[in-house]
Amino acid sequence: MSAIAPGDTVVVVGGSGGVGQLVSRKLAQAGSSVRVTSRNPVSNENNPNITSRKLDLVKGSDEELQHAIEKASALVISVGTTAFPTLKWKGGNTPQAIDDIAVTRLAQAASQSKTLKRIVLVTSIGVDRTDQMPFLILNLFGVLDAKKQGEEAVRKAANESIDYAILRPGRLIGGPFTNLDVAKLLQIEGGAENGVTVAQGDVLLGDCKRDACAEAIVQCLTNAACSNVEFSIVSNENETAWSVEQWTSAFQRM
Repeated sequence: MSAIAPGDTVVVVGGSGGVGQLVSRKLAQAGSSVRVTSRNPVSNENNPNITSRKLDLVKGSDEELQHAIEKASALVISVGTTAFPTLKWKGGNTPQAIDDIAVTRLAQAASQSKTLKRIVLVTSIGVDRTDQMPFLILNLFGVLDAKKQGEEAVRKAANESIDYAILRPGRLIGGPFTNLDVAKLLQIEGGAENGVTVAQGDVLLGDCKRDACAEAIVQCLTNAACSNVEFSIVSNENETAWSVEQWTSAFQRM
């Protein structure tokens, strides 16, 4: 059996972000009950399968975190902040607070769940290569170190009832555009119709379209072959989108 089936509840933490929006939409269209958590209200896009719950990862209590994931079958953690100091750090939303402490608290809450079957965490390529360029620069303020700590917390949360998947995408590009970054300026479109390159561990370098990343997350949730895997992923525009069979084969190799 796959980790989730139509009708199961999936909590998407970070569901108001670019990748989180796409994951929520794909899951809802497939019949899952999607619970999006965010500090701000989130539109359900007129889809009754999407609901919203307010959750502040930095200031929220342990009880609020546990309440957010109650009775869920799967948890997607797609959160983050800027790698370098910006206004997004206001209110304590630093990489350490979000990618390390908040993810760790979520993982600990998940480990106590009686219904959760799978955790999917989105981090970044470079977590194991912080002594190499360009990750040496990207990690000047510790964003990759914080993400690595979050990964370790998710591994520790895994048990006989809960397995996990850790995705390490390249630089996220393409819509939906929620940040004023290079991708926003260039208005790069596309995604799941394109192929991907996937490799176990942290070995790739390149960009990853948000829609391709979202599709990979959905595959991690629904594919029975995905269990306790960690992989990097970048877009490959020379190929077409992967079939379920191709994803199954990739997960089995991992």
